[in-house]
Amino acid sequence: MGSSESNLSNAGSSEEDLAQKNKEKHDQAEAVAVAVAVAVAVAVGAVAAAALVGWGLTKLVSGSGSQEKTMKAPGRDYRMLRNDFEKSPADYFRDLRKK
Repeated sequence: MGSSESNLSNAGSSEEDLAQKNKEKHDQAEAVAVAVAVAVAVAVGAVAAAALVGWGLTKLVSGSGSQEKTMKAPGRDYRMLRNDFEKSPADYFRDLRKK
């Protein structure tokens, strides 16, 4: 075997090593990309869940009860249902004067 044959077999071996290293780097980069994608998806899911919980709490606290219109109670310092006043304004004012 001559020295040139020995160099050719070594060159092929180093090309295989280089190809193997490139494949390993590619695989590692792909694994990192997948991990980042999963982390982003989890973060987005967490933000969405927090937003839904916040929205639900505001609905719970603000009272998901009646959606009737209110008005400032005449002569008093609070709000009342408009329908209650409109049913009988005379009764409302009569009760107001009694107090």
